[in-house]
Amino acid sequence: MAENEVKQLISQLESLKSNNLQQAPQLLSRAKIALLNLHVLVPNEQTQPQHLLLATTVLELGALISIRLKDTDSFTRYFQQLQIFYNLSAERWSRAGRPSNQSKVTGLYLLLLLSVGDNAGFHTVLEGLETSSGKEELEQNQFIQYPLRLEQALMEGSYDKVWGETKGERVPSEEFGVFSEVRSHRVRNVCTMD
Repeated sequence: MAENEVKQLISQLESLKSNNLQQAPQLLSRAKIALLNLHVLVPNEQTQPQHLLLATTVLELGALISIRLKDTDSFTRYFQQLQIFYNLSAERWSRAGRPSNQSKVTGLYLLLLLSVGDNAGFHTVLEGLETSSGKEELEQNQFIQYPLRLEQALMEGSYDKVWGETKGERVPSEEFGVFSEVRSHRVRNVCTMD
């Protein structure tokens, strides 16, 4: 029963359009209650792989919707909840497959840290990614590379590069555009101060 309810709520969340995202928090709350009923919001050894995937799907949708709603506090809470799932071994996921938006959500979190000036947090997350995924895999991931390019340009003081990276066609997905607006505004302010 709870599993079917979660699947229906995921479907409703995925079908929400930008103009009616205000319904999302209520749907997400219902989905998290259903996940609690499945005993999957905090996974254990007995948690079935398909339930792990349902939980990460709900939490990733919550994170992505929070970004679209420009609610960075909510996004941060979803990201922190997802870390339990992202840190599970590949064997735990078995045939259910890994979470589909892990790179996107992690890249967005890196971008959030960058946009608020948390360089220590940025590099801590990045080091964890390099340890778990390997540097080569990160170099091929567009969602991780985007905040890395921005950080590099900022460190060089190349604000024209930052400005160019935040243009719509270079942003890897719609959600990254939200932070790009914030970053562009900060870069414009820095440039006009010089």
